[in-house]
Amino acid sequence: MALILMLLSLGLLYSAVSFSIETDSLDFLWKEGMRIGGECSFDYNGLKITIPVRYGKSDDGFLSFLETGALIGVHPIEGLGLVVEASFLKFGYLWGVAAPSDPMAFVSEGSIGWDYSFRHLYIKPRISYRSLLSVSGECSEAFDKIPQFKGIRASVFLGVVF
Repeated sequence: MALILMLLSLGLLYSAVSFSIETDSLDFLWKEGMRIGGECSFDYNGLKITIPVRYGKSDDGFLSFLETGALIGVHPIEGLGLVVEASFLKFGYLWGVAAPSDPMAFVSEGSIGWDYSFRHLYIKPRISYRSLLSVSGECSEAFDKIPQFKGIRASVFLGVVF
């Protein structure tokens, strides 16, 4: 919580702050299970710090997963909008009837995407690769029950820049 407050303070004072929602996570309206995702990003001198929050639920409703952390990104080619990000710290928590005995999981994520801005609105298509770190067999089986947790994921974020 202290890290988030510190980043928010620095972001408001020295950088562009953006909030977004993952549009492909709205598929729970017509599918079983659920996935809701959003993120807050801070841009400061070419460095992008992103704090994602994602929630996933299994098709049967017996297992839920909440993840957050921090991604560090750079714009390798100035002016193109290309963003390359890697997880600095990312973790999640499983709960519910089908939750494993060790519900904490550490996640590694890398992504590449593009930022397109239109005044105060932006769209960000992104391809991400996620893998589980330090996960036992029981926890790995639990993640198989959550269809929204995929290794490779294409997503689009819509957001507002302040």
